[in-house]
Amino acid sequence: MSNALIEDDDDEMDAVPPRKKRDEEEMDITPMIDITFLLLIFFVVASKMDPSQTGNIPEAQNGLAVSAKDSAIIFIEPGGGDSPAILKRRDQSEFSKDEEAQATEIVEYVTDELEKSISKNKDQVMLLGDGEVKVSEVTRVQKIIGDEFTDMQFTYIAVKEK
Repeated sequence: MSNALIEDDDDEMDAVPPRKKRDEEEMDITPMIDITFLLLIFFVVASKMDPSQTGNIPEAQNGLAVSAKDSAIIFIEPGGGDSPAILKRRDQSEFSKDEEAQATEIVEYVTDELEKSISKNKDQVMLLGDGEVKVSEVTRVQKIIGDEFTDMQFTYIAVKEK
């Protein structure tokens, strides 16, 4: 009888699969990540800001006053729907609707504005637009001016928002 019990115990032991050994290369890094974040939080909270160690902040490049009298001014208004923007001169007369003719007119207008300056200080263009004007329209006008007037350093853009 004792032999029968021993044989049954052996059969049950054979049915349990052997425990899989863990690879030595595999490592759980979760505790290490936890400690890293705890140390990071500790140093952020425990550190003091030293006001004598502040760096020099450069002057802002925007916000400088640009004189309208020393600039050739082009007004840009939004066109209706998919139509291109409406471009106007300083005297509010419109440029042509055709883009090729418009490019020629822009170059002529800017050239005239820069040459008729008494003080010869005009060396910049201001694009004054509405907040509803598409960026592509402003970029197109900038490209026309930049391609023709390569010696001009700046084209200023002013946007009127509501």
